[in-house]
Amino acid sequence: MTGSSHPPGQWVPASEAERTLVLNELESMLSSYHFQSSKRYPAMLKYIVDATLDGRCHDLKERTLGVEVFGRDPDYDTSADPVVRLSAGEVRKRIAQYYHENGSGSRVQIELPLGSYVPEFLLRGPETAEARPEAVNEQLPSTGNQARAGRNRLVIGILSATALLAVAAAFGTYAYNKASASQATVIDKFWGPLLHSPDSVLVVVGTSDFVPPNIKPIDADKTDHLRGPYHHVSMSSALALARVAGFLQANGKAYVIKDDREVSLTDFRSRPVILIGALSNSWTLRLTDPLRFRFDFGSLARIQDRKNPNSNEWGDPNNALSDPHYYEHPSSSNCDYALIARYHDTTTNGPVMVIAGIGAYGTESASEFAVSPQYINQLLSKAPADWENKNLEIVIRTDKINGEAGPPYLMSSTYW
Repeated sequence: MTGSSHPPGQWVPASEAERTLVLNELESMLSSYHFQSSKRYPAMLKYIVDATLDGRCHDLKERTLGVEVFGRDPDYDTSADPVVRLSAGEVRKRIAQYYHENGSGSRVQIELPLGSYVPEFLLRGPETAEARPEAVNEQLPSTGNQARAGRNRLVIGILSATALLAVAAAFGTYAYNKASASQATVIDKFWGPLLHSPDSVLVVVGTSDFVPPNIKPIDADKTDHLRGPYHHVSMSSALALARVAGFLQANGKAYVIKDDREVSLTDFRSRPVILIGALSNSWTLRLTDPLRFRFDFGSLARIQDRKNPNSNEWGDPNNALSDPHYYEHPSSSNCDYALIARYHDTTTNGPVMVIAGIGAYGTESASEFAVSPQYINQLLSKAPADWENKNLEIVIRTDKINGEAGPPYLMSSTYW
């Protein structure tokens, strides 16, 4: 190792055997399905672990990571391009999910603390390294790593919607970092009608078998049914659910998670409701249809503005509904759009929050907007003075960056 600038109190691998133990755990994590579906997040995790092992913790700063990991220019604006902060949040959530499923078999644990880009290494097991020094020389067998990786790949293929919801709810508490007092006030105003309701929140996530007009379910083989939009929750929807569940739990709000097929209108009556997803969630389409901003999945996938109904500005120029895998991998266009709505619904007689994209990237990005004070603050410049007491709708756009959802951009908002 080239230096010793590690945070005080952190276990620092001192020998080659200890270093190998950490690298084995890193390899196992990166080979799991939690990281295999992305390019950005494995690259960031590997870089920060390698740098920490080499004693280069002083290099693990936002700008350095932006340049070295994400190819940004040395003078790029970190405020306008929060790629490092956003990616760090996703890495933390995926680490949490990984250890939720695999933690009992790990000799060493890799964590990324909130507010830091320097990972921490923890020795695990019934005996510590101090109590049994030779423990660090016992490396995880390579066959065990391969078996775990194989099991992870299998799990993502066969995991049912119910199990995925449970996983998302379990690691969702990692998704929300308590903001400062002033920011919490903004969030409280935005979420107030739901958080202050005496009833628990009903969270409804889309799992319906949406089939585009020219695609028949019989055309999909078994692999399509496992990977496509039939009978499942996409990973982006699971991440959105995790953010929402983590936010509610952090605010001490009780909630119940249901998929859209197992609820009826009676379940919605006079209680706060959160709807996640659009294309696979019939309740989202039904309850937002009367609003000014609404989803239109006709010949073109778009969010329609009733004041300008012929505009396709917030739509997919590639007519992606001809693709049976649209919801999981929405088209080849470079952006996605999403709708966030918070309003009192006359049908349910209660507060409703909609977090839904035209495609999966939009849903994921909308969830980030909805729980982040830094994004909610963007509303204040154009919002009426008593906006927290009004119904509101927001349209956002997200760019697709290396197959991942980028940061959300506010496109339009309306209040009534």
